[in-house]
Amino acid sequence: MDGFSKKLKESLNEGHGEIVLTSRRGFFSREDRDLKKLENFGIDKFAFMVRTQSFLTSNQKGKAVFVVGIDQSFSAISENLKEPKADEVIIGFELAKNLDLKIGDPVSLTFAAGRSGENYLPSIGSFKVSQIYNFNIHQFDERYVYANLSAIQQKIQVGEYVNLVKLKLESDKQNVEAIDEMVRKLRSIFFLEFEVQPYWGDFATFLRAVDYEKYLISLVLYIVIVIAAFNCLAFIVYSKEKKAQEIFLLYAIGLSPRKFRNLWYIQNSFIWFLSFIVSLIFVQFFSYAIANWEIFKLPSDVYILGRIEVNLTIKYILITAISSYALLFFLTFLILKRLDGKSLGQGLREEFS
Repeated sequence: MDGFSKKLKESLNEGHGEIVLTSRRGFFSREDRDLKKLENFGIDKFAFMVRTQSFLTSNQKGKAVFVVGIDQSFSAISENLKEPKADEVIIGFELAKNLDLKIGDPVSLTFAAGRSGENYLPSIGSFKVSQIYNFNIHQFDERYVYANLSAIQQKIQVGEYVNLVKLKLESDKQNVEAIDEMVRKLRSIFFLEFEVQPYWGDFATFLRAVDYEKYLISLVLYIVIVIAAFNCLAFIVYSKEKKAQEIFLLYAIGLSPRKFRNLWYIQNSFIWFLSFIVSLIFVQFFSYAIANWEIFKLPSDVYILGRIEVNLTIKYILITAISSYALLFFLTFLILKRLDGKSLGQGLREEFS
């Protein structure tokens, strides 16, 4: 049930670090003393960046984009994206597709900065595409452009200042709980200087909506389980009514009611176990189909991700298995209890009269 959230967070974390610090004061110096406090939390891997808006044009087409300026420090949090040269940019797969761009093609970036005399004029830079990268997130693929930090600072005239810091945590602290705990600690320290967000912060509202929908889907699936259990109940009732004569004949020749009940419990447990194994096989089948078959591909501009996967945790599997077995066991007990209410003589008279 957590497949969508898990896949989304994995894609968001690819090359973006675990925690994002955005300056509340706009641009700031790398030598800001407040950032020395990060050492107290054992954080020694971080990247200084500039993120700004621009308009990219090429082949008589254009697109509003976010331009992210990175330098060598970005290699500390990502091994996938390298620092572009001063005249190069890295763009997403969807952006390249929409603007018919290939590696080596020229592009122009227009920034709302620059000054000439008394009039503010846009600053325009010419670049070439050095890499087309698949970010796995539609918004990133379509909107984000990575460029050389110094080149972007020069174009928007901010000197050596930056406006964003991304942090890389140690490998044992890269789980959701540890990141949330670190975010709370950093917010208590940097509440005046920086806005502190986990790497999924921009999609936090969307992820909460997905969680609510997940619970609703879970309720629907539990209803399906209940219906399946009542189908088993109908089968038990049918078998009991259909085979009542054989049952009381078995009682008459010496089969004890206790052994008969045990046989029913064993039979229904076997049916449950077989159904459980088949359901796990179907889960794996549908997980593979959703991840690979073209017919199950999602429109990424609507669902953010083009592909999702089925991710059932052990907790949910155990809850479903135990609750379904308990319900089946309880229903079997009720039916057999009704059968035990008849004596041998009464049962023979009713069934053979």
